[in-house]
Amino acid sequence: MLDTDVLSTTRPRALGITTPLGAVRFAVRVGGWDVPARPELTWGLDSGGWLCRWRHRSVRLDVLSGSSTPHSPDGCPAVTRQTTIFRVLAREPLSEFAVQAELLGPQEVSPHDAGFTAESADAVVTVGGPGVDALRGCARAGQHVPPYWSAALADDAVEQDGSRLTWQLPAVDRGDYAELWVSAAWGEPGEHPGTHLAVDVDPARVLRELTH
Repeated sequence: MLDTDVLSTTRPRALGITTPLGAVRFAVRVGGWDVPARPELTWGLDSGGWLCRWRHRSVRLDVLSGSSTPHSPDGCPAVTRQTTIFRVLAREPLSEFAVQAELLGPQEVSPHDAGFTAESADAVVTVGGPGVDALRGCARAGQHVPPYWSAALADDAVEQDGSRLTWQLPAVDRGDYAELWVSAAWGEPGEHPGTHLAVDVDPARVLRELTH
C-alpha cells in the first residue's frame, strides 16, 4: 500500500471514526483471527491520515484512514468525510474476511443500500460502504478484490441491523489481497445534506488523496 520506510511512526490508535453523533467503531475478523483493537504499528501521513498495520502468521492487515474531500452538488451544504480502507494480504488461504462498523449509542437510523443515516437537531451522519453489486463489479474489473469473488459473494454478504453494518466476505487465496472501505460523512441537517452521496466513494481516488 505504501513504502513505510519513508514514513514516521506515531502512537498506535484504535480503529474508529469520531462523528458529531458518536463514534463509529470497527471489528475485523480474518480467517478465524479476531483482529485486536490496537495495531502493532502506526504511521502518520502528510495528508493528515494514518496507516495502521497488524501482522499474523496467516495475514497482514493494513488499514488506511483519513479525511478526503467529497463532491458536493450545487446547492448542498459542506460535508465532512472520513474513509477507512481495510486491506488484507493473505500469507495463507483465508476462510473469511469480515468487517463490522457500528455507530455507537442509541440511534434511530434510516437504512439504505450498504449504509444508514442518523440525524439529530444539530447534525446528520451517514455511514456506508460498497454493496454486493459494487464488490462484484470490482471483482469483474480486477480491482480491489480477487476476481473469483464475482461468483463467491453471497447476495446477503452485506447486512444492516440498526446502526451496525457487517460485511461477511468470501475466502482469499494465498498471495491474494482484498480491500474493503467504509466511510462516515456528516454535515448540518437540511433538506439535501448530501451525506448519503458522500459515502459512495471511489476507493482508488481516496487512496491517492490520502497517500500523496
